[in-house]
Amino acid sequence: MARRFEHDELEFARAVTFFDAIFAFAVTLLITTVDDFSPAAWSSVSALWDKNGDSLTAFAISFVVVVSFWRSNHQQVTGFVALDHRLITMNCMVMFGIVLIPFATEAMGKQGSLPLPVATYAVILSATYLMQFAVVVVANRKGLIVPALDRRQMGWAIASAALLPAVFLGSIPLAYLVDPGFAQRSWISLAFLYPLLGRLEHRSLGHQPRPPQPQRSQPRQP
Repeated sequence: MARRFEHDELEFARAVTFFDAIFAFAVTLLITTVDDFSPAAWSSVSALWDKNGDSLTAFAISFVVVVSFWRSNHQQVTGFVALDHRLITMNCMVMFGIVLIPFATEAMGKQGSLPLPVATYAVILSATYLMQFAVVVVANRKGLIVPALDRRQMGWAIASAALLPAVFLGSIPLAYLVDPGFAQRSWISLAFLYPLLGRLEHRSLGHQPRPPQPQRSQPRQP
């Protein structure tokens, strides 16, 4: 039987601290993607924006993304009654995606007029998001979420987990066939789609507690 680390054990706290540290490192590393310090770039405000504007925009987007991932991941993991080696390994795979975000951010900030950087960014975020949701699914099956998610709650959780990848992966054809900038702007639709999905979920579930899913719901504390 796999070893479980209960919520009040030191190993549980060490795992959470390790995950939080990776998020902190990734969000700090983002600013290094804005790196044009040439005299021409700093000769005026307009020149500064002309040289670094795309990188600053990509930095701002990724800052919000990484912080959102951290808030969701921290709420999820600290809401579990315990962790085991499988869940820790899966969450380390989430961390792998998180540390790739600065790499994709720099590519998008410096080569955002090309479709490949936008596609790479979309794939990394989608894969990381789905892996983070997979952690919740496995934890629920192992009985580490109290109360456990019922079938209806899990159905809405799956719908929510599919929304972000659908938008980001759906933007890849737009990047290649229309324009990379238009593909990036299509991501804004999530700001409207998630509230709409939340209202539909609320009507369906009533006042049942929402499941712990990426960037939206908060798990019940043990």
